[in-house]
Amino acid sequence: MNTYMTTPSKLQRMTTIGILSAISILLYYIKFPVPFFPPFLTLDVSDIPALVGAITLGPVAGILIQLLKNIVDYISHGSYVGLPVGQVANFLSGSLMVGLIGTFYHFRKKIHISSYILSVLLFITSMYLLNYYFILPSIMNLMGISEAQYVEGFTQFNPMATDFTTAVLFVILPFNLIKVAMVYSIGLPFSLRLQRSIQPERKNLAA
Repeated sequence: MNTYMTTPSKLQRMTTIGILSAISILLYYIKFPVPFFPPFLTLDVSDIPALVGAITLGPVAGILIQLLKNIVDYISHGSYVGLPVGQVANFLSGSLMVGLIGTFYHFRKKIHISSYILSVLLFITSMYLLNYYFILPSIMNLMGISEAQYVEGFTQFNPMATDFTTAVLFVILPFNLIKVAMVYSIGLPFSLRLQRSIQPERKNLAA
């Protein structure tokens, strides 16, 4: 038995990553607002192809799909603040989301409820810190607006967001929780089912 054939070849991996990246790019432009959240916070399902890649090919593949999606988006549409802060934020968010659960899956060969909970907690914590110290301050600086002006956009939709800290805590954090819950609840069952279906094919090729 040639055990090395139980894993996809380099060409197969590249082809699959390319296809999943193309699907992710297309899905990225289908966005929908979330009730009771500012209109600039929208959801999309473009992280699901990257999750499929992270489960079937490994977490690095999922992160690469996120990278390609955001590079293409910046080249095609630029950024409303000039520099690709939005694309960087989306890349960091998506990479954490699919990379964490993909790593747990490939380490344990299955996803326990503890893996799911820990992935969500690590994702939420990381995104809180990134938004508080890097992403939102960068956006404010590039847009040339004060912290108070920026917070007003959050307060209109959530009276609990009275300052920058509470805006991140009561608006950004819940939004990210909704996002990761949506992607995992839709993407994980599909990804795991797909992984189970292709494993016998790989074993047959190795026989």
